[in-house]
Amino acid sequence: MSQWLAVALALLSALCLAVGTQKQGSAVADRTHGRLTPRALMTLLGNHRWLLGLGLLGLGTALNVAALGLATVTVVQPIGVVALVITTLLHARHRRLRINRRTWAAIGLCTAGGAVFVTCAVAATDPAHGISAWAERTVVVMLVVLVCVLGVAAALFRHGLGGTFYVVAAGILYGFVAVLVRLTITRIQGSAGGPLDDVNWLAIGAAAVAAALGGWFLQTAFASGPPDLVIAGLTVIDPMVGVLLGLLVLGEAGPGFSVLTGVLMTLAGGVAIVGVAVLSQHHPEVLARRAELAHRDRHAPSRPGP
Repeated sequence: MSQWLAVALALLSALCLAVGTQKQGSAVADRTHGRLTPRALMTLLGNHRWLLGLGLLGLGTALNVAALGLATVTVVQPIGVVALVITTLLHARHRRLRINRRTWAAIGLCTAGGAVFVTCAVAATDPAHGISAWAERTVVVMLVVLVCVLGVAAALFRHGLGGTFYVVAAGILYGFVAVLVRLTITRIQGSAGGPLDDVNWLAIGAAAVAAALGGWFLQTAFASGPPDLVIAGLTVIDPMVGVLLGLLVLGEAGPGFSVLTGVLMTLAGGVAIVGVAVLSQHHPEVLARRAELAHRDRHAPSRPGP
């Protein structure tokens, strides 16, 4: 029963994250014109729409943390795909876009893949599984290395990196953060003394740094693409990372996990990834931008020869 309560909390979290993402994404797009700078971010701090989005994202994160206290990462994280549907509808209404058939098909693939993934995960994972100290240290070390690599890459190649890099990087970081949140909650719930006696503060520090860097990547991605494309990448990459860490490092697989279950989860994840790929090519705003660029190229004055 606790796992299904976690599913309900995760659904509410997805709703808050969807609305918050749309609010922040539209505010960033209106203020940055394709590129996010520290100065532009400072101006966003006074934007009411951006702040509303920030508050909703915070509430969604809190609900997600509560869900992780009741169920495994493998169950909770994939439910975020619901946010994709809500964000797409909200963004289409905000921009007055007509959602085409291929976009609906992409949303259907993402949602169906996520639903099958969650159903398999509920049956195949053990929410009472204890986490070893080795597993926790492994996740923290992996995250520290990842933060260093992604941070250096973003600093050195910031002018040549596209929106895809920032979406993928944010999704990976948030997947690790979700795992560390689950680890911290497990330690607090299993503490024999005070609630903070067994907390790994290095893990909390690493998660905080990763969340901050992921937040910057997310805002940068908003500046270069529609918010539903951004959240489409996150709702696939984030849970995939969380699930892989949960199954391969944390050992969350329960007695119900079998080869068939693994195959079904893999296929479901593949379907969701295909949905994201289709959405990235056929989203109405992407098509509109592509047509605008083609129009500019056709009417651009030709350069005189040497």
